[in-house]
Amino acid sequence: MTLTALHTVRSAPLTGLEVLKITTGITRAASQIVRINKAEILDGKKKPTTTNARNVIKELTQNGITDYIGFFRSLDPFQVAYHRSGGRFEHASTMRYFSCKKLRYIWCDLSKRFIKLQGLDVEVPSVLIHHTKGLSVYEQSIRRLIYGSNEIFIPLRSVLTLLFLEVLNPFYVFQIFSVVLWFFYEYYYYAVVIILMSGFGITVSIIQTQRNQRALYSTVKSTDTAMVVRDSMESETIETRFLVPGDVLEIPATGCTMQCDAVLLSGNCILDESMLTGESVPVTKTPLPLKRDLIYNRKEHARHTLFCGTRVIQTRYIGSEKVLVKVLNTGNITAKGGLIRSILYPPPVDYKFEKDSYKFITVLGVVAFCGFVYTLYTKISRSIGAVKIIVESLDLITIAVPPALPAAMTVGRMYAQKRLKRSNIYCISPRAINVSGSIDCVCFDKTGTLTEDGLDMWGVLPKDSTNSFQIPLKDITRLPMSDHLLFGMVTCHSITFVNGEMRGDPLDLKIFESTGWILEEANVSDETKYDMLFPTIVKPPRGDSRDELNLELDVAYDNSNDIGIVREFSFTSALQRMSVVTRKVSDNHFNVYVKGSPEMISSLCRPESIPEDFQSKLGFYAQQGYRIIAIAYKQLDKKLNYPKVQKIAREKVECELEFLGFVILENRLKADTEEVIESLNAAHIRSVMVTGDNLLTAASVAHDCGMILPGQNLVTVTAHADKTNPDRYFLSYDITGQPQLTQSDIINDNQVTDGKPDGTHKVKENGNYALMTESNSISSSIDTCTISTQLSTNFDKDHHSHRIMIESDHDCNSIVDVKVVNGVTTNPLALSNTASSFCFALTGKTWAIINEHFPELVPTITSFGTVFARMSPDQKQHLITGLQNLGYYVAMCGDGANDCGALKAAHTGISLSEAESSVASPFTSKNPTIACVPNVIKEGRAALVTSFGIFKFMAAYSLVQFASVVILYSIDSNLTDWQYLYIDLFIISIVAFFFGKTSSYDGPLVKQTPSNSLISLAPLLSLALHMIVAIGIQMAGWYHVQAQPWFEPFNYTSDRELNDHGCFENYTIFAISCYQYLILAIVFSKGAPYRKSIFSNYGFIISIVVNAAIAVVLTVHPPAWIAEQFELVMPPEGEYRFRLYLVAYGLINFLVSLFIEHVIVDEIAFKRLRYRWHNVAKSRRKYLQIQQNFQRDIHSPSDFKTVFGWSNEKYDY
Repeated sequence: MTLTALHTVRSAPLTGLEVLKITTGITRAASQIVRINKAEILDGKKKPTTTNARNVIKELTQNGITDYIGFFRSLDPFQVAYHRSGGRFEHASTMRYFSCKKLRYIWCDLSKRFIKLQGLDVEVPSVLIHHTKGLSVYEQSIRRLIYGSNEIFIPLRSVLTLLFLEVLNPFYVFQIFSVVLWFFYEYYYYAVVIILMSGFGITVSIIQTQRNQRALYSTVKSTDTAMVVRDSMESETIETRFLVPGDVLEIPATGCTMQCDAVLLSGNCILDESMLTGESVPVTKTPLPLKRDLIYNRKEHARHTLFCGTRVIQTRYIGSEKVLVKVLNTGNITAKGGLIRSILYPPPVDYKFEKDSYKFITVLGVVAFCGFVYTLYTKISRSIGAVKIIVESLDLITIAVPPALPAAMTVGRMYAQKRLKRSNIYCISPRAINVSGSIDCVCFDKTGTLTEDGLDMWGVLPKDSTNSFQIPLKDITRLPMSDHLLFGMVTCHSITFVNGEMRGDPLDLKIFESTGWILEEANVSDETKYDMLFPTIVKPPRGDSRDELNLELDVAYDNSNDIGIVREFSFTSALQRMSVVTRKVSDNHFNVYVKGSPEMISSLCRPESIPEDFQSKLGFYAQQGYRIIAIAYKQLDKKLNYPKVQKIAREKVECELEFLGFVILENRLKADTEEVIESLNAAHIRSVMVTGDNLLTAASVAHDCGMILPGQNLVTVTAHADKTNPDRYFLSYDITGQPQLTQSDIINDNQVTDGKPDGTHKVKENGNYALMTESNSISSSIDTCTISTQLSTNFDKDHHSHRIMIESDHDCNSIVDVKVVNGVTTNPLALSNTASSFCFALTGKTWAIINEHFPELVPTITSFGTVFARMSPDQKQHLITGLQNLGYYVAMCGDGANDCGALKAAHTGISLSEAESSVASPFTSKNPTIACVPNVIKEGRAALVTSFGIFKFMAAYSLVQFASVVILYSIDSNLTDWQYLYIDLFIISIVAFFFGKTSSYDGPLVKQTPSNSLISLAPLLSLALHMIVAIGIQMAGWYHVQAQPWFEPFNYTSDRELNDHGCFENYTIFAISCYQYLILAIVFSKGAPYRKSIFSNYGFIISIVVNAAIAVVLTVHPPAWIAEQFELVMPPEGEYRFRLYLVAYGLINFLVSLFIEHVIVDEIAFKRLRYRWHNVAKSRRKYLQIQQNFQRDIHSPSDFKTVFGWSNEKYDY
């Protein structure tokens, strides 16, 4: 955490003028005082001509000397300004503040605590926001003292800083100690090898970190100019970094990229918000309403807010009126600043393997310390020289704790990184590869990740004159030219031209393009379009024979079928519809066309205009996963003229409609989405959808791709706020099953009712129970479809209504409506787990209310949630953190900048885009499909198994060598330098280099994830048993050689050289240990189901075979020069039996080790005993206990009443 020093800004009457420049470093803040006198020139710039604070600030600003405007003290009273709440800026002569994680906190005298510095988006009345008088240079400058420059600063650490931070790693600190000791011990060769390998690892890490820094810096860095309106109402162009909350800006007609958060005061803007929301649909922003009792709220008034980082692609205004905005937030407190903070300061990721490795190294350190004490005692008791005691005692520490471990681990991850690159998956954080091997939950964005970006038209279902549905029509051009359904499709939209190209909601574009009609906007400037009768006109296609005949006869174009769009009522999710007022050129009246969700449109239509088979047709197409839009119309009174139409209320227009029919669209999945989800399901890896799209669309896609399984009930959770009492909240549950549907079917979570109250809720207020009726509908966008609670006779028979009472910490209860389908089938992802026969779906709004008012439900919702829709970037990150808190290892796969926080917070982030999201994500796939997810998991599992194997191999090698040295120390002998060099360099280094080259398993993902804990039964038992066997074999050889008739014991004398250790005991222990290192490498190099067979790793096999052959030669009959170099004291000539015994010891060790690793450890300890004593209540995986409770308590729908207190009582409203 970066925490700067506490600053105090105060004013006092002084002679002259002082300017304080505040600069913030990585971990501290420094202050510099610069005096300005009349005769001085600051930085070679124009000198100030006055000592008046206001004039000096203005003059310095005009001359570009803004870096020094941080603190002024003069004869004039000078104060700093900041916003607390209510839109009023408070001035103070003394201000204390500190900065933490890019946010500034100021001291509040009233509450006696530090509070976060706020912009103008907190409890500010609309009236004050609409005060369009701008700020003076002086007021702007003193606000900038507290708010700082309007920039998002990304620290770029130097190479020396990165090197220093990298070397401070405990492993590297120990390596430095070991290398220094080895140089003193004249053990140069291996020391140089360790230096080179570690230097390579450090260099790669620093280069990658610098690349990441530069990529983020280039993504965030943005400078521009802005036209600011001053208090004199004059406009002035300044750099955007000088903006402060309260500034009034003019938005240029050519558009711009917003460098701050601002609220629209006048005119309209069309924005591209894909950087924040991930949706490529242009959004129209309208001015904030000017109402005395309206308090600005960032979420509620998002349609009036222009967020930092979004791009204005077009503006529209009336007459000479300018498009004005007021700055709300600048710098790090903007929406973009929050996004960057989520990248810079993500929740800490639990790298369990690394944590366990430190613990394990600590254990090895304890072993080394014991050996150190033992050596000191034995050497001193034998009156050994002081130098020899110190050197050999310290050397024992470097033997027990392997200094080469970091280099070996780096090489293993390097191979995994290269294999991912061959699959077009690029990794910028190699340490994340191991973590991806533990993934048991994957969260997916929807649009552009699971599905294609666009929608496709399927067809229409029009209504005929007998008030019945016709047969479906897939060719839209076959609709009659006079059909009102066609008129509704070509007029009811928000499409506009931007730079000569039609832009709008993809759904609107698809519907309009399918008709073949032509959209024309008047060829005039934007400011006059609002004054025209028909600013937008739609015309029928001109490709028919009549048009060709008219052209040949030079007959004027017949515009009688042209339709002008007079007025548009924009879509809102709360109303679930949009509408337009149109007039046909040949008509003398206005028509209204309304488009929206089927249940909403049906409620606005005259009942006699609704076909009898409305619900069955809706249910039929909804079950196929289609997106269904309903269209209706009505003719307005002929007495209404154009001015009256412009003033008529929306409620007067959208009522008493005539239903026209359905428009049916499909949102196609990407080609490999279903296959990937199926493979994850088969591997028991949970899939979750977290998207900014609407709930029903997300639920439909979740079912189509296999996230919602056949027989699984979709539980829609909806939060309601009581309009009469904002402190009361309601939760409604709707559980819908699907016993007769196939995997390609869809169950939607919005219900079409017959107009009668369907959900009855009981609310506890002030100790009394008040009854309230709630609708079962969920606010959603117009491109949603719903299913009736009476889809068919079969469904009616299978539905049962129940109610549940839920307690809230906020003294609020609600009785919940539930519909459960009999004949529930068990989720194949769990073994007879009834709890997994349903899953939750909810919106971001509901998620926020549950977190605040029903926190006891959060673990259950998170454990069983499958569809999370309308989620903001912060909510996505919060959900990822919630899943991690329950014990899941979470991966996030997305393609938008709005996924950055979630990508960074997840254990494994996978970006399908090379834009902003790739900066925050450890993995980036060049192939924009989720096929990369199984590949990352496979490589992660292989890398995790490799890391385990290398770690165990290096630890076992250290312990075996430690045991060998301690045994030899008992007679004051040791391994010779060349023996050390052969073992460390030729056996260990070469084998470790090829150890991780085994590729990941090419079969399907298996259910069982590899162990990610070194401090667990299997790895500890494995190491313990292998050490017992290894030491036992060495001791057997030790006593065996001493029993030979030709044996001569080693006698240490003071006249021996420091490194003179050759003896029979040395030969025996060295020979046996050479086999043991190779044996350990083989048994710890695992194959299927996470890696391919070791025989596919040719480098590893060759290194094993070659070293084994060398070991046999050294044991049986080494060449004389090698024996001399290694100081091998061989048995007498002709005594080959003992030499062959040593080979036999190696063979016995190999067979016993194979049995231990593959039978005792893998089969018994890992597979059978792993969970036998597993206490779910104390498990890190808290979700297991939640699932266990459901499995224990719920066996059938009738148990809901018994367990949760549901009843069948009817309540009258």
